[in-house]
Amino acid sequence: MAVSSRSGIIILFTTIVVCTFILFPILQVVVERDPQLSAYDNDKNDLSKFRESLENGEDTSYNVSAILSNPAVLEEVGNPSETLLIIAGTESPYTLLELEILAEFISNGGSILVFGDFDYSNTIANLFGIEYVKHKLWDQNYRGNVSLIETTANVDGQSYSVLLNEPVAIKQTTMGALPNGGYLPTPYQTIFMTTSSHSYIDLDDDGAISDTDEAATESGFTLGTRFALKSENENLGSAVFISDSSVPINDMLDRSQNEQFLLALVESIIGTQGLILFDESRHTQDSFGASLFQAALGFYFLLSGDTVVLQVIRLNVLIAVIIFTMAMSLRQPEPKRWYHIFDIRKPRPFRSYGHNMDNGILALQGVLLERIRLKYQIYEFDEKSRKDRLALLPKLVKSYNIPLDDDFKMLLGAPTKIGPNDLRSIAKKLSAW
Repeated sequence: MAVSSRSGIIILFTTIVVCTFILFPILQVVVERDPQLSAYDNDKNDLSKFRESLENGEDTSYNVSAILSNPAVLEEVGNPSETLLIIAGTESPYTLLELEILAEFISNGGSILVFGDFDYSNTIANLFGIEYVKHKLWDQNYRGNVSLIETTANVDGQSYSVLLNEPVAIKQTTMGALPNGGYLPTPYQTIFMTTSSHSYIDLDDDGAISDTDEAATESGFTLGTRFALKSENENLGSAVFISDSSVPINDMLDRSQNEQFLLALVESIIGTQGLILFDESRHTQDSFGASLFQAALGFYFLLSGDTVVLQVIRLNVLIAVIIFTMAMSLRQPEPKRWYHIFDIRKPRPFRSYGHNMDNGILALQGVLLERIRLKYQIYEFDEKSRKDRLALLPKLVKSYNIPLDDDFKMLLGAPTKIGPNDLRSIAKKLSAW
């Protein structure tokens, strides 16, 4: 049935009214999510202090800005060799076109600094033959809480004490191909930050160190690495990867020497002056309206050009994106373990204790023995089973002068006397020990 011009106008007007006064307010609530790792927000999980440190350095002169729409704007950078792109916690993967633009930017002399862990940073890391291992990382060198790992980073011969918050390991993998089928020029890799040799990757994700987990070698697991691209003796760009997206956040920047390390790292990459861009396009905005604007603006810049045809295409794509976004409200799923939800002042147990009494007692024994090993650095426990550790414990308690209260002694020496209430009490006490 043909639709008259008058009916078409009525349908269009009705659609606009419904979208504006009904659909848009609903999506505003449904899609809303607090932004994370933004250089222009002041929450404890944002990077505003790091950005201000770069802007206000006494011995440096950086022009600090942000990419709000799409990395495609890197094609407009006038001097890539004096430009650093900082990517912290990618909440959505980079598309093939965006990866091609990033690769071209680096090949032209540009540099990138990637802070990643349980996010989508592997879309970039795979281009350099590495990957972020998305399993919990344990290390005997921790501060107060097993999630806060202490390490040392080396930048231009200078050592810095760094405190990490739930980092992951970086491992070598097959170098990924570029969207056009080619590969980046062979990079020269240097590793500037690692774990201790007494560290493990929790491969089975059971929250405890077990035989199925991967133990570190003498050199430890990689936490920070740098790639310098060269082609026929010509220096191209560089890419630096750090396996913790929370190192530069406001709540961590002033811990240990994190700030000094990051400022020295940036200076080693582009010198004391240049352009620094924070890629804000990878972060979900705090409202549906802001996300809608960001998506529409990104598509607009992707269709760059000066012809009349492209102008018309841009306008139509912008309208289509607005309508499609309002209708479907599609967005990327949140990365696994994106929010680091814990109180850094309180240690957490490695695993749940289950509902079976015997299994619960065995689990608590294993946790207590592991806590003792880490707290007092008892290397005699390394690679020992729970039974072997129990057999060695009486001797080690005396030699290491380890104070154990009556509940812990009962758990380790007389577990048959433990009842359900005792088990809950010991579990609570162990969580705070």
